[in-house]
Amino acid sequence: MKQQIFLALFLSIIILPAAASAKKPRGKISNLAAFSKVRSYCVDASDLPSDEAYDLKRFISNESGPKKLLPKLPWLLASDCSEGAPGVIVRIEFQQFSPVNPSAQGEPPTIRAYLRVFQGSSSQALYEVESAPANDTMGAMSDAPLTDPLAVQRYDAVYAAFWFLIEDVHRVSQMIPK
Repeated sequence: MKQQIFLALFLSIIILPAAASAKKPRGKISNLAAFSKVRSYCVDASDLPSDEAYDLKRFISNESGPKKLLPKLPWLLASDCSEGAPGVIVRIEFQQFSPVNPSAQGEPPTIRAYLRVFQGSSSQALYEVESAPANDTMGAMSDAPLTDPLAVQRYDAVYAAFWFLIEDVHRVSQMIPK
């Protein structure tokens, strides 16, 4: 009996810190099991205005090469989102926020990107995360707006969103038993 109690205490001392140190995903995952089984994806820009769609397509083109960001995602990137091709569809939405500082009139707005992963024709996102350009604060909007052009902010915000997705895919793969 004493050995069992000792063993249980010993294991809890070893296991609890390891479990506590595992970071939670940054994004919201609605179905962990389905998310862990994704193997391919496409990026759908069809609902975006032309300037935003262009910036997103440029990002995909630039970041798909060797030693770039997108190959770090262990999912296969499909060239288009035709029916049945990819496992999931990634959609990006951009929102502009005006400066909160009243003295900052005439300053450009700040861009936020919302990355959502959809399975098939489902209207509920399997995964979603919000991001901003790297030189913005990820919390509340700062008093100092960004001065980068909107296209640069969009690129940076999408980069951050995909980086969060990549981190979360790796975290989930470590959480799910093989």
